[in-house]
Amino acid sequence: MFSLELLSQKLALDEILELNDLSGLFGLKLTPQDALALIESRNQALISHGRIEIGSATIGKIIEAFLDSPYIQQANYVATLDELIETFYYMKNEMFEVISDDDLIELMVKYFNGKSGGSIELLRDRDLEKVLRYIHKKF
Repeated sequence: MFSLELLSQKLALDEILELNDLSGLFGLKLTPQDALALIESRNQALISHGRIEIGSATIGKIIEAFLDSPYIQQANYVATLDELIETFYYMKNEMFEVISDDDLIELMVKYFNGKSGGSIELLRDRDLEKVLRYIHKKF
């Protein structure tokens, strides 16, 4: 008998791997082991930021949003996705739910491909930090 957690993980794995059809057009592919690592990273980020999420929709949205980034190649694909997932949950937690998931991902893409020049550190510590300061002043 499958536990609910194993079933959820299997569904998340399948959803992520289905994106290989699209990501392959950009020369990017995830192995089942890569996808499991991303799921585990997401789970750890959720735990460390005290969040709960059902399904893998956020991972899929991040993958789709960053597919055409000039700063992501197969060699850094998994590591970059891992850092983007962690950054997403950190920012989501710090932004008091003021910005929707889709809007946050859109901001991440804009800065990552623009001012941050593909640097996760600049994205998180400079560009998104400015957005955080603005939100904290307003709320």
